[in-house]
Amino acid sequence: MTTFEILKELNKCFGPSGNEKEIAAKIKRLVRPYADEIKTDVMGNLIVHKKGNGPKLMIAAHMDSIGFIVTHIEKDGLLRIGMVGGIHPDDVLATPVRFANGVVGTIYENGGAKKREIDSMFIDIGAKDEKEAAAMVSVGDMAVYNTPTLMLGENRVASPYLDNRAGCVAAILAIQQIKKVYYDTYFVFTVQEELGLRGAKPAAFGIEPEYAIVADTTLVDDTPNANHVGTSVLGGGAAVKVMDKSVICNPEMVEKIMALAKRKKIKAQLDVLRAGGTDAGEMRVSGSGVWTGGISVATRYIHSPGEVCQLSDIEDAGALMAAFAATK
Repeated sequence: MTTFEILKELNKCFGPSGNEKEIAAKIKRLVRPYADEIKTDVMGNLIVHKKGNGPKLMIAAHMDSIGFIVTHIEKDGLLRIGMVGGIHPDDVLATPVRFANGVVGTIYENGGAKKREIDSMFIDIGAKDEKEAAAMVSVGDMAVYNTPTLMLGENRVASPYLDNRAGCVAAILAIQQIKKVYYDTYFVFTVQEELGLRGAKPAAFGIEPEYAIVADTTLVDDTPNANHVGTSVLGGGAAVKVMDKSVICNPEMVEKIMALAKRKKIKAQLDVLRAGGTDAGEMRVSGSGVWTGGISVATRYIHSPGEVCQLSDIEDAGALMAAFAATK
């Protein structure tokens, strides 16, 4: 399968934070032929083990996406909603959404609201009243964007959930590429990252890695009037994390990853981010501390219904993770 085909397969799956079973099952099927062992922990993290004789290495990519949760069903059949993860209200007006059971709808807002915010928005599923709506969905049901995954030109893609399906694809490519690992390597597809890095903490505690790499998306600095929150650009290759608001990576890890990229002729760029966070924040401080780095995919319009990234950057990130796992 091509990188784009793997991404499309993952994006067919329903997987908001706390409801990752479908996406986990899909990833498990894709990596099973390449794994020595696969298991799922109590949190729902999918752990893919490739046995090596070196120190333990944990490579984490979160499976969950942002989403919406039904909080109330109004008498007119409209669904009041809350956020699952960080959502910008201006990004989602008139966006189509879908529920796990196949029900679809669109997001709109209360015309009398003074300020656009999720609390003033609702999902319209076409129900004529509360009774009909309640037969279709329940309070507590979650919805995700129902927007397409599209090629933009020859090498870029527009899609929902690139955060972090792009990181998952990179990790899957790494698993598929590795012939023999040096590190005793655990690829962990984590849950509930969007709700506060909740899955990575128990996973790292259970595995007790000496080294860790996080595969995620990162903000870009290549759109008009960019405010330099990040440093990465589309087409710049794997984005090697220096820091974000959750972590300062070990300088030795940054140097090692960048040197490896140069030696293996894998395109890479430095990622200095003044906002956001990743699973690295929890993994870095697990136990007595873990040597932690990050390999990200530069992505535009993160958390919107139409994020944009470059497929070659995903492939560079996967190649760099594979090279790290295989190199002493």
